[in-house]
Amino acid sequence: MSLTHTHDHSHGHHHAGIAQESMRNIAVAFGLNFAFAFIELIGGWWTQSIAIQADAIHDFGDSLVLAAALGLQFWSSAQARGRYTFGFKRLSLLSALSSSLVLLIGSVYICSMAIERIFSPVTPELNGMLLLAVLGVAVNGFAAWKMGHGHTQNEKALSWHMIEDLLGWIAVLLGSLIMRFVEAPWIDPVLSLIIAGIVITGAMRNFWSSSQLFLQAAPNIQLEELRSELSKVGGVLQLNSFKVWSLDGAHHVASIHASLDGVKDPVARQLIKSDMRHILSHHGHFDATIEWDEA
Repeated sequence: MSLTHTHDHSHGHHHAGIAQESMRNIAVAFGLNFAFAFIELIGGWWTQSIAIQADAIHDFGDSLVLAAALGLQFWSSAQARGRYTFGFKRLSLLSALSSSLVLLIGSVYICSMAIERIFSPVTPELNGMLLLAVLGVAVNGFAAWKMGHGHTQNEKALSWHMIEDLLGWIAVLLGSLIMRFVEAPWIDPVLSLIIAGIVITGAMRNFWSSSQLFLQAAPNIQLEELRSELSKVGGVLQLNSFKVWSLDGAHHVASIHASLDGVKDPVARQLIKSDMRHILSHHGHFDATIEWDEA
């Protein structure tokens, strides 16, 4: 009994650590994004760059998404209560879905702005553009790196917001450098269209993976390998039911029904459960229910 208690205690601490790390990552990304949006707004007015001003508005939108995600991530860490026996971790997944949708809508808007600028090109103040671009790459690169190291589906989806901004600023940097030597103001909107296409592809992929988890698809693990390992545990005759789903992309749930090969001793049965839980722990963070089906 003491071994089981120790395992659950450390397991709970590990889950709490993931939640706290996720909140820190989102909070850092929100702070950087919100502060830099103000810098962009002033810089866009200074350089007379419509693209930078539009990106400032987009960053304010990203900040709202990150603020909502931070709140949902905090709420998702709340203890289980009442009818919510699994807690509120799936709120994080709901935030991932909504963030992907906002990113798709924002990217389509950027495409429309870029097309308009192709037909009505404007050459902005290039020195200011270059300075803002270098700062933008540094700030958004750091934010994307922080979010990219997250564990939850929410962080993975939000990281695309940061990557979108990073790619956008790389485009601004390249465009400002090229336009210093070539009179080609159309370069910036063309690069923006290419980057928006890449971002839309990534957002669609995140939206699809979040939707699958929301519909309780199995997490992205070696499912058949896990099933095979569990069925080969000493004393297990066969797995009669094996169901796996994920709460948020990082925390998973497993429901296992198995038949035993003549094992009647309660202690031996408990040891078999411990072996199965140990195998599950090598494939992710699982809350597992294991039951024996009697012949």
